Amino acid sequence: MNTVTNLFYVLSNALLIPVMILLLVSLARVLVQCGRTLQEFIARSRERTERQQLERFALENRSLVQTQPTKGPLGRTLHRLIVASDNIPGLAYTLSQIELEWQMSLDRIRGLVKLGPSLGLMGTLIPLGPALVGLAVGDIQTMSNNLVIAFSTTVLGLFIGMVAGWLATVKKHWYQADSALLNLLAERISGSLGQDLSSTVLQEQAALTEEQFAQESARA
Repeated sequence: MNTVTNLFYVLSNALLIPVMILLLVSLARVLVQCGRTLQEFIARSRERTERQQLERFALENRSLVQTQPTKGPLGRTLHRLIVASDNIPGLAYTLSQIELEWQMSLDRIRGLVKLGPSLGLMGTLIPLGPALVGLAVGDIQTMSNNLVIAFSTTVLGLFIGMVAGWLATVKKHWYQADSALLNLLAERISGSLGQDLSSTVLQEQAALTEEQFAQESARA
């Protein structure tokens, strides 16, 4: 029994350094995401007027060619949508790819929401064993050092989870608004394609009818 207990004690203590390293990596990742979110916020603020114009064009069922896509996130997405607007399957595929990219971006942040507090909890529980051992033998210095590590990792893990959760919420609202707008644009484009296809079919049928009538007249 003592062998198993010592094995678990050694293994848990061996995980402390990897947990602390992963916490630092997670902190760096969440700070990078903060920078990217701030950059996207600035870009979205700059193209707010163009977004309102695009919404008005979509509601009025006007052509997207009249719009001038910006270099911001919405402008790049709109450009991809216009490029794929020549056929309905390509339009649907592009829209699905855009939404998949948004989902992947959110998943990267949502992973930090769970990873940060989990690592923080591990970093809290692992040093408690040596701290209790130090308390039992009267080594206050060892106990205090391990408690400092435990509380520090807890705070760091909660900070990572809190910031990542806020970033995920902000980006989710952005992507939901963009998804609603793109779905409206896709419906407008598909409706225009449907009308164009119907007109083409009618013209072809009319041409065939005139040709048949001319052939019958020649035979008569």
